[in-house]
Amino acid sequence: MPTPTFDDSSDRGSERAEPERIRPRDAEFGRADDPSPTSRLALGVVLALIAGIAAVVAHLIGVVRSADGSPVGSGAAAAAILSVALPVLVAVAAAVGAATRRIEFAAALLAGFGAVAIGVTLLDVTLLSDPIDANRLELFRPLSAAVLDATAGSYVLLAGHAASVLAGVAGWSAVHRAGLGDGYGHSVYSENVGRAAAGRVGPLLSVLLAAFGVLATGAAFASLYRSSDPVVIVTAVVESPVFVAVGSGVVGIAALLVAASALASLSPSVASGASVGAGLGVLGFAGVGLLAGLSTGARVSAGPGAYLGTVAGSGVLLCGAALAPVAAARDRRDLERAQEREKGARGARGVAGPGTTTPGSNKWHAAAGIAGIASGVLFVVGSLLPILETDSEIAVPQILATRMVMVAGFVLILGSVPLLFSEFASAARPFVALFWLGAVSAAASVLQSVVLAEDVDGVSTGVGALAIIAGVVSAVVTGVLALFAGSAERDDVDTSADAATDGVVLGTGLFGAVLVAVGLALPLYRGSDVTAATVSELPWGWDTWGQMLLAVGIVVAAVVAARARATRGSVLLAAAAVAGIVHLASWPLTSARAIDAQMGPAVLPLTIGIVVLGVAAALSARRPDR
Repeated sequence: MPTPTFDDSSDRGSERAEPERIRPRDAEFGRADDPSPTSRLALGVVLALIAGIAAVVAHLIGVVRSADGSPVGSGAAAAAILSVALPVLVAVAAAVGAATRRIEFAAALLAGFGAVAIGVTLLDVTLLSDPIDANRLELFRPLSAAVLDATAGSYVLLAGHAASVLAGVAGWSAVHRAGLGDGYGHSVYSENVGRAAAGRVGPLLSVLLAAFGVLATGAAFASLYRSSDPVVIVTAVVESPVFVAVGSGVVGIAALLVAASALASLSPSVASGASVGAGLGVLGFAGVGLLAGLSTGARVSAGPGAYLGTVAGSGVLLCGAALAPVAAARDRRDLERAQEREKGARGARGVAGPGTTTPGSNKWHAAAGIAGIASGVLFVVGSLLPILETDSEIAVPQILATRMVMVAGFVLILGSVPLLFSEFASAARPFVALFWLGAVSAAASVLQSVVLAEDVDGVSTGVGALAIIAGVVSAVVTGVLALFAGSAERDDVDTSADAATDGVVLGTGLFGAVLVAVGLALPLYRGSDVTAATVSELPWGWDTWGQMLLAVGIVVAAVVAARARATRGSVLLAAAAVAGIVHLASWPLTSARAIDAQMGPAVLPLTIGIVVLGVAAALSARRPDR
């Protein structure tokens, strides 16, 4: 075992040298029987190579055949080449990374691609159950309505997808193991060691990556194709076969979660690799669809999901590729600035700053984040599954309110992910502490429809409704845990000064909150046969109770925000505005259930209230923090 060495180089920007950890020369981390990142990465590379080979073999032998022997058209050549090239490229890039000792990048690359591959795997399960509705135009083009059967190629293709997912698991495991070793998240500027990638690359690149992640999520729920061909039938994603709908949703959610996790990673190399992998995965979904739509032939063209998804995937890929070099450049610049200063401003020791968390609050933030993500996933999945079960002779009623549950679920996921990372937890906590009410309000509309439908003979609660009910329970738990996190957070900061109420923020925020509350009490639209939920119809249904619960929460939030710290109050008011926007969006998304629907009296106060809440949030952000 070598003797300990000391790093006294000035380029680390530290005040004094610190000894490196003692470790064996050939065992990077820990015990000899505990696999190192290198061995785990090697397993991931092997699995990725298997996935690439499986993709090639599946295309060569074909994935479907006609039951009556009629011909089946071949897939779009350009799209087929891209769908094969991407998993091969990931495998080769990971192998090169392993060979050149870029362990963190290569492992994260596999993890990011494998996360998106989960959704693609679910999508292609449709090849076994209902191939003609899979619309995998890079694999085959149906020429008639003849029944299609899966061949061995479908099973090979699914096996390849499974290998990509397992490679991602191995990559994630390697990243986790690497994070336990010396040098993880290294920076030439010591103040940036252990800092999240978002803080090291700057706000512009962080916002771009997050925006492309959100765009990828939205694109996953837009159709990849437009078709006037009677054989190639393209429906809305939410109305597609269950594996297509759920798989598409998982692709979008996975891309968003990988982007958020990348920004929170302590290693720019991991952030870069994960984002590049997720970007390639999204391109394997939407980019392949774009090429197929443009080249598959007459009466079929690329849809909005293909265009938006290709832009999103390319954006995530390019931002990911830029993360590591940008972080390195900014680290060098920060070091140069630190060396030029004779003295740097240092905050008071022993008191947590306004943007920090400590172990006392971290566990509550993480618990609230896990519960919020679980609730959001349950809402999204439940909105895609059958809400009602009916007898064979009864048509299943369409419940448009599930669209709002899906939107609210995505927003809740987006707000909950930062709670898992200490650098962002304290800023995101007020958003989740309020928005869970918005998610419950959206779910209440679906539950009201279920209650009414169950009065009909032959109609019963479906698995989707049960998932949404579980999501409501999880959302309530999220709200309670967020309150505990806020209490623990206040214990970690200096509260010796009396909390003063900002009159301007209070007046502005309360005015906006009351307007939104009025909008929640009035109907969003009216029709000749039905009217949206309103307090004037007695007795109140679940939907009205949900809206009133949200109205009370928004008014209380406006009062609390005026006494809260500036940034917390701003986020709380912004959450109230977002909750109002989600409710307002139910007008265009659900008004089709009413005949001759017209704008209701709630739209005007809601719109004005949302704008005023936004102004109040800006005013709160500009006031001096206490």
